[in-house]
Amino acid sequence: MEPRFEANGWQAVVADQFTFTNLRMVVQAICNHVRKQQSYIDNFPPRLVIGCDSRFMGQHFAQVAAEVVTNNGLDVYISDRAAPTPVISWMVQDLVCTGAIMITGANESAEYNGVKFITSHMAIASEDTTQGIEQEIQILSENPGYLHYSVNPGEKNLHNPKPAYFSQIKRFVDLRLIASLPIDITVDYLYGISSGYLHEIFREAGGVLREIQNSPHSDFGSLVPVLSDENLYELRQVVVSTRASLGVGIAIDGDGCNMQAIGICGTLIPHDQMFALLIDYLVTEKEWHGGIVKPTRQHDFAEKVAEFHKLPITYSTTTDFRNITAEMVQEQALMASDGLGGYAFQGHIMERDGILSALILLELMATRKQNLSQLIDALNEKILS
Repeated sequence: MEPRFEANGWQAVVADQFTFTNLRMVVQAICNHVRKQQSYIDNFPPRLVIGCDSRFMGQHFAQVAAEVVTNNGLDVYISDRAAPTPVISWMVQDLVCTGAIMITGANESAEYNGVKFITSHMAIASEDTTQGIEQEIQILSENPGYLHYSVNPGEKNLHNPKPAYFSQIKRFVDLRLIASLPIDITVDYLYGISSGYLHEIFREAGGVLREIQNSPHSDFGSLVPVLSDENLYELRQVVVSTRASLGVGIAIDGDGCNMQAIGICGTLIPHDQMFALLIDYLVTEKEWHGGIVKPTRQHDFAEKVAEFHKLPITYSTTTDFRNITAEMVQEQALMASDGLGGYAFQGHIMERDGILSALILLELMATRKQNLSQLIDALNEKILS
């Protein structure tokens, strides 16, 4: 079966469909597709970023991908460490590259790995783009000698993506404000690749937080690294046990894209309420402008808040962020959500970022000095008054 791209890229079971042969073919197809795009002419020949998460042999797969890219005569910047998808996406902007190849199984279980292609817009490739890549895969699968070898191979460059990403995050949130208030913060990383990121960001500002399941495991501690009720049981228990009046639990999924919050009573905050809180804060305190993008009309809390602020709402026909991203760019929206805990923000990567989402939520709590239940009640009262 030939590799096919879905909402989170191409994922397959390692040693079954995710093999070195198929990986090389997919990367070669991406190189072929990128070369043919006239929109990249200003940066020709293209250069690509390559990153990976903490899954089994991820860094080895990244090196194999880099060999294919450089054999095509293209320069490549390889992350010198496993990193979350949003961090690799920001490398595209930081290093002015054509796109990124991210080796990740996204939210699949540990036996999976895969490839996301991130475009120059720092967005997961659109359906049109992935269809173009799949056409290249079809051509290559019919040609056993498909690998390209340039007379002038590209250069490999190792790069630490953290400093530039942290600098970008600091443009969005006031870390010292968050650190200055007694918010009891517990973060659950589900043994994913974002482990330690919030601690490192907070440490610079003098802040303290509690972390659980906070070391990257190639098998995610036998979890499927998604934000499910079952996976967040331990986080709920910790948050409730602290008995903090201004407390919060934050969970970030396996590849760092999605975020879920838990209130002081152990209640998971529904995605539409979280979206609503973030919209109201960005418009009211941060004075951002633009509409929002969300899946199908549901008359939910987020829509009511957007209507209260007279924001244009664009409805996507799917939760697939490939489509949501395209609509966000077209509408110049201030924010987008897939309704599943993924949020993207104007002026940042055109892709979900669980780390930034968590920090904006914490800044909201610090600014208004309220816990999540109080924030939701106050917002309800505001839009109904």
